[in-house]
Amino acid sequence: MDSYVSNNKALILAAGLGTRLAPITNDRPKSLVPVNGKPILFKQIENLKENGIYDITIVSGYKADYLQKAVHEKFPEVTIIESRDYATTNNMYSAYIGIKSMFPNGCTKPFYMMNADVFFDTSVITALEKSSLDNLVVVDLGRYIDESMKVMEDKGRLIAISKQIKPDEALGCSIDVYKFGSDGGEAFYKRCCDYIERKKEFKMWSEVALNDAFSDVIFKACPLDGRWLEIDNHNDLAAAEKLFGDEK
Repeated sequence: MDSYVSNNKALILAAGLGTRLAPITNDRPKSLVPVNGKPILFKQIENLKENGIYDITIVSGYKADYLQKAVHEKFPEVTIIESRDYATTNNMYSAYIGIKSMFPNGCTKPFYMMNADVFFDTSVITALEKSSLDNLVVVDLGRYIDESMKVMEDKGRLIAISKQIKPDEALGCSIDVYKFGSDGGEAFYKRCCDYIERKKEFKMWSEVALNDAFSDVIFKACPLDGRWLEIDNHNDLAAAEKLFGDEK
């Protein structure tokens, strides 16, 4: 899809510490931990570019200098903004400063958002790009993982996203990849602002604000097309290397 240029932007949240992947993360951010030689973040950027998405912003934090040097050597056109408060905040804060940087005058274009610790196939973005719908959550339908965010649906509309959703209530697992239309992006951003600016809550998951935004705008599930694995620890990394062994 090299000749195709998408209208959509992308925001990658990559500020986290990744302590459970030490000692690999002693000298690099979690997002640059390699799976069969390819850093997780590079795979995400390639997935976006292969689908014509070139306007990419990354929010860095831990080992920000390392991330900037590594990314700009390979992808000099990518925008990187640094969260200096990464140690005392969570990914809602990263989303907040990322959207503020991308849309200083309000969310005027659709955008994708993803956490930088998920290794997944290009087809995941292709499915979102091909969909005529905005405001989508990529869902591994019928899958239930304790550590993952689960979603609930009612009459085709998502009504909740949380780690606490019970197995008999869950539609499936979110893979932490989201598509926002301008209305959904604005609703999500306003909810982030409410937590961060008004309530002074800096250590919240971005999904807390997204869960609230479900009340404001219709979000739907985009069925997963492809493979994915969230990499939090060494067991996850080994599983990802096995799952994506054909990409060596």
